[in-house]
Amino acid sequence: MNKQEVFDYLDSKNIWYEVTEHQAVYNMEEAAKLDVPYPTANAKNLFVRDGKKRNYYLITTKADKQLDLKEFRNHNNTKRLSFASPDELMQILGLIPGAVTPLGLLNPTESNIEFFIDE
Repeated sequence: MNKQEVFDYLDSKNIWYEVTEHQAVYNMEEAAKLDVPYPTANAKNLFVRDGKKRNYYLITTKADKQLDLKEFRNHNNTKRLSFASPDELMQILGLIPGAVTPLGLLNPTESNIEFFIDE
């Protein structure tokens, strides 16, 4: 979906949202420099996959949390995980590195993607 299609979808579901636009960021140091309205609520989104590229996981967690992929793997009974490539990210979620968002899950895909939001 393009940006307007996402807004239209959220509106059709009566989902309240607030838009803050910024350039793509590739790490939390860059994100910390952004002027955003709710800096204590910052999150990071990680798109990872198993070694056979059969299962993909979009993980959203607080920005300041260190995510241990081995611990995640053990807790969720997955195979070894690594970050998906930029090509996979574009092909599967229609997103570019630095601009990963759960809203990418609205894009139709044939891949098996599980979404996790950390407490």
